[in-house]
Amino acid sequence: MIAQALRTALLDFVWQGLLAAFVLWAALLVLRKRPPRARYLACCVALAVMAVLPAVTACLVYTAPAAHQVSATAIAVAPHAPTAVRNTPLSRSLSWAAGIESWMLPLWSLGVLLFSLRLVWAARHVSLVRRRAAPPGDAVLDLVSALARRMRLDRPVRALLSNSADCPSVAGWLRPVLVLPAATLAGLTPPQLEAVLAHELAHILRYDYLVNMLQSVVETLLFYHPAVWWTSARIRHERELCCDDLAVESCGDAVLYARALTRLERLRLAAPQLSLGGGGGSLLYRIERLTGGRTALPSKLPGILALSLGLACLVFNMQALNMQSTRAAQQQANPAPPLAAAAVFAPDDPGVRVDLGSASVVHRDGVEYPAAAMAKGVHGTVVVEGTLDASGAVTDARVVRGPQELRKAALESVLEWRFTPGAAGRTTQVRIEFAEPSASSIAVAREYSAVDSLIEEELAHKLDLQLRALRDRQNLLASEQAGKMAEMAAALQSRLQAAQLQKQVEALLHQRTEMGAAKSALAEARQSQIAAMTRRLADVQATLNALRRQNLFAGQTVKSIVIEGLDRAARRRLLAALPVHMGDTLAADSFDKIQAALKSFGGHLGLSMSNNDGQVEIRITAAPAQRTP
Repeated sequence: MIAQALRTALLDFVWQGLLAAFVLWAALLVLRKRPPRARYLACCVALAVMAVLPAVTACLVYTAPAAHQVSATAIAVAPHAPTAVRNTPLSRSLSWAAGIESWMLPLWSLGVLLFSLRLVWAARHVSLVRRRAAPPGDAVLDLVSALARRMRLDRPVRALLSNSADCPSVAGWLRPVLVLPAATLAGLTPPQLEAVLAHELAHILRYDYLVNMLQSVVETLLFYHPAVWWTSARIRHERELCCDDLAVESCGDAVLYARALTRLERLRLAAPQLSLGGGGGSLLYRIERLTGGRTALPSKLPGILALSLGLACLVFNMQALNMQSTRAAQQQANPAPPLAAAAVFAPDDPGVRVDLGSASVVHRDGVEYPAAAMAKGVHGTVVVEGTLDASGAVTDARVVRGPQELRKAALESVLEWRFTPGAAGRTTQVRIEFAEPSASSIAVAREYSAVDSLIEEELAHKLDLQLRALRDRQNLLASEQAGKMAEMAAALQSRLQAAQLQKQVEALLHQRTEMGAAKSALAEARQSQIAAMTRRLADVQATLNALRRQNLFAGQTVKSIVIEGLDRAARRRLLAALPVHMGDTLAADSFDKIQAALKSFGGHLGLSMSNNDGQVEIRITAAPAQRTP
């Protein structure tokens, strides 16, 4: 009973695990933009559900065996059943399922044994690494203690230095130890070493070593299902991302930590399965994620495969249950005789009597009296000797004595008999007596034959109707499931395409915004450069004009001073305020002094100087608003 419950649980977990994997894939798709700890929790819950499902199924089968006890082996152990029943598609399907069930438990036990040895080997390797390690220096111990206090790790952390380890890792289940390889200490800078150690301490802070131990146990017990390995791999991937976030939060520099991971990957070779190291997971994805280059997005292939295979297994399981129910109804309507019963056979023809001696049969057809011999009045006793195999079937038979006309009928009948397995491996003799039948026995035989024919026809008709109904139901169920699966696949594909298109549009808009901002910044920079160059050119021009004026009138004599637009009193005041007068020799700064005097005089006064044969004529003109009558 327990073995049957285990076989049923292991077979049902094929489609149960696939459906659980599809639900996890959909959850990861929804949580792709959430923090890694949310996806890590979803993966752990999915693996826990996968581990519980076989146990729940086995308990249900064990406590309610009536609904699951109908087995396909009923056909295999019933050789006495009619040939028409044993050759039906229902019987062949159940026999095939029975073959799978009979080998399921031994193969599963062998696989669990092999994977347990693998687990023991990994544990032994971790133990050897710990025993061969030595305490590190005080500087490393102080660094580990400081990091533990900064990360609020209240448990004591033991650190060891090993030449066998390839990268920093956490080893152990109940009392984890931080193992540091000597090559890593020499190959990393102090800031990089601090970031890597923060990652390992995050594993201890999160109790990842205990979860890893439970993962290994589930992988060992459910090794035959790909969904278990995929879920376990997703747990390890998300676990490393969670520890990366804690390490970056501790060291405060994501780029520094990414460089430390790259350097660590160059130094390491491999890590034991039962240890947790910073080199786990996809290194390229982790570095791109730390630098803000990628977002977690599960592949759509596992989800589509899990959904398709899960629905196919579910349909097959429902068909098997329907076939088992039909077989149970047939067994209840026509219970089979026990295997230990002797002489289970159809009635012989009138006048035929069979003497089995000490042998026992579980099935034989009735012996026919040849019509030609009966018409000729031939009668007598035929002795047939047969050799039995291990299953009780007749492998070889010969006629010892008897009338020639009756030998063939007796020999053909005995070759179809099946004896009990207890008679296997020896030779047995059967005496078949043919005598002239009485009129009453002939009438009874004819009546029995007619009734038997009617019963066989009725049974065949009912069986044919049941098989047709079952076949129609299977076809309808298969078509409905195929249609639903196609609709779900099409909807899922449409959603994925829409999401990809939306993502591409967002990327293009983002690129366009960045290009517009860059173009505006470039235009502003060019405008600033042009304004600066314009101001500088104006300053140079003013300087050149000043130099030109100074060199043009320096050393020449003032010939005349003409003032226009002012009254006489204003002209006298202006002439008195000017620094030069007629007949004076101009200096290099005389022009600037004249302009300064005009500004201090007030009003808008224009100044122009002309050179005529070495003599300068100064002309001062008042603006129209300043003119006096």
